[in-house]
Amino acid sequence: MEFRSVNRYLKEYTSRDYAGTAADVPVRLDCSLGVNSDLLGNVIFDRLHGFSQKSVLHEGSKKTVINEGNYAEIKYYPHDDSIIPSLVSWYKRHGVGKDWLTDDCFLLGNGSYGILEGINLMCLTGGRTVLGHAPQFTAYVDHVFCTGSVYRAVPLREEENYRFCADAYLEAMDNGIDLFIIENPNNPTGQSIPVGEMRRIARKALALNCLLVVDEAYAEYLPYEDSALNLIHDFPNVIVTRSFSKGWGMAGLRLGYAAASPETDILQQLKKVLLPFQANALARALAKAALDSDLENPYDPFGVRQVFEHKHLLLSEIRKYNEIFGRKLLAAETHPATPIMMLYVNDRGNDFCLFRHLLSKGLLTVNCESYVGLRKNAVRLMLPEEEQMNLLLEIIREAVRDLP
Repeated sequence: MEFRSVNRYLKEYTSRDYAGTAADVPVRLDCSLGVNSDLLGNVIFDRLHGFSQKSVLHEGSKKTVINEGNYAEIKYYPHDDSIIPSLVSWYKRHGVGKDWLTDDCFLLGNGSYGILEGINLMCLTGGRTVLGHAPQFTAYVDHVFCTGSVYRAVPLREEENYRFCADAYLEAMDNGIDLFIIENPNNPTGQSIPVGEMRRIARKALALNCLLVVDEAYAEYLPYEDSALNLIHDFPNVIVTRSFSKGWGMAGLRLGYAAASPETDILQQLKKVLLPFQANALARALAKAALDSDLENPYDPFGVRQVFEHKHLLLSEIRKYNEIFGRKLLAAETHPATPIMMLYVNDRGNDFCLFRHLLSKGLLTVNCESYVGLRKNAVRLMLPEEEQMNLLLEIIREAVRDLP
């Protein structure tokens, strides 16, 4: 039985989101979802273990509070925004923002995806149009369609190894678009866009009197000078979304934030469409503890050096296996320090599914058939933990050897 109350756009749309997709065969190694493969600061767990119940001593009718514990932090709705000054301080310590970056530049949300949903409700619905690029984060594309909006995308072309072309994106920008969005780094390829190219795109979006969203979910793996956070002072039309899920290793806490110039009312308007009491109190407390610390390694808190080494090793080994077995497993354009990449084959016909081929060897990846602009000849792979790298190389060797 169907009810007319249900949004017809939902009924007519099939979700592309890959989250929660389970394997139907035994898995030796899971390289699917994009979370930090390294262990992050003990300061987070020190803060978590420090939570305690309120202690009260009963002596007849007299009650004495021995320990207030963390009663207020958990019992009541989250009002404590002290994490925001910690965000400001974090970025200033890393050379972003200077005097113009203030508390008013930030708004918390339930993961960066929760922020992106709010931006769509603020800017789209009712047949309005967003311009993205294909491929990009599938859940975002889902939400665009389910709001009844129009999704247009500039394709990243296989013949160019899926490299993002700023000129092609600029050419597609016109007055028929209501919102522009770019991922940096890109999901699934892991490639980055130079901040100078992003500046060109922001400038044209401003000339069109339109907002540009830069989704930086994986940006902790890039140099701070490459972030679009550096643009919000000069471009009041730029909104940057970031997350504690990837580099910070806190995906289970669902905490993200938006950054924009306080000289506009963008964040005030966005707040109207977000859920009340965004970002739970526990997430705020733990993330603040991490921001206020130096973590275990202040010079490389997100393990970028290890990601760089593992990614270089994997790509080198793939090239070696290709030569040994006379096969051609390819890697799309990617940044050397991001933990995700896209692998593909381009000469096996439309019936060959790389996801299934890798899964037959026990390796779980993300089937890129779910991404706009891609086919089942490609997968997204997330680098595993250090102790699993040898297993990954072993499986990839088998997979390249047995390519048809």
